[in-house]
Amino acid sequence: MRRQGWAVAAAVAAGLAVAALSGQAQQPAPRIDPKADQHLKAMSKYLAGLKTFTFQVEEFFDDVQDDGQKLQFSNQRRVTVRRPDHVAGETEGDTASTRFFYDGKKVTVHDKTNKTYAVEKITGRDIDAMLDELHSKYGTTQPLADFLFSDPYKVFTAHVRGGEYVGLHHVGKTKCHHLAFRQRLLDWQIWIDAGEKPLPRKLVITFRRQAGEPQYYAFMHRWDVNPKVADDAFQFTPPEGVRKVDFLDRHGDAKAKKKGPVK
Repeated sequence: MRRQGWAVAAAVAAGLAVAALSGQAQQPAPRIDPKADQHLKAMSKYLAGLKTFTFQVEEFFDDVQDDGQKLQFSNQRRVTVRRPDHVAGETEGDTASTRFFYDGKKVTVHDKTNKTYAVEKITGRDIDAMLDELHSKYGTTQPLADFLFSDPYKVFTAHVRGGEYVGLHHVGKTKCHHLAFRQRLLDWQIWIDAGEKPLPRKLVITFRRQAGEPQYYAFMHRWDVNPKVADDAFQFTPPEGVRKVDFLDRHGDAKAKKKGPVK
């Protein structure tokens, strides 16, 4: 059995509509239920208003084999954001062991498995510009990048064709507003905390046009919306034995040059 190309699905999961910020034509106005629209806007406005925040993610995703069997893999992520121009993240799990740093001037990616790191200068000066630049230059987005933009609502709805309010449902013990949206290639659902802080608690994406309709699940927890974060949290110091590679080779062998974008 050979794995189907999960990399394409992961790129979409990482940024539902990041391509909209790269000059793609806008779609007709979506038909979104007013109640669903209200809660998506409330979440987006709340996230956009946070100056510094941290959260953790448990993600699970299907990998469909050529014979149709689905295999599930998972990762753990930790994300730190300080607006307007600092992001740090760490991933451990079945498919990655990496760290990511953005300090307003450059992006550094540390691949702990391959003991490599790569640095890319960023011409823009905020998180939006950094995410858009990485996408346009390398065809890559950061996991769950939609939540990091200065206007999450614009990013989430850029390619939405319809949306509905499903009801009040639970993620663990947390009561949430459950919303469901449709795009041309995928469906996605989001659960937003129904308490005083409208934080995203769960995201599910179904890739309808891919064989077997694989799904991506992200459970977001341990939110801190006013953490004390030191400047060095966004700086990378290479450990002993770690070699620097070209940004295109950041997840592979520096001797084997890639000829196209990688995730």
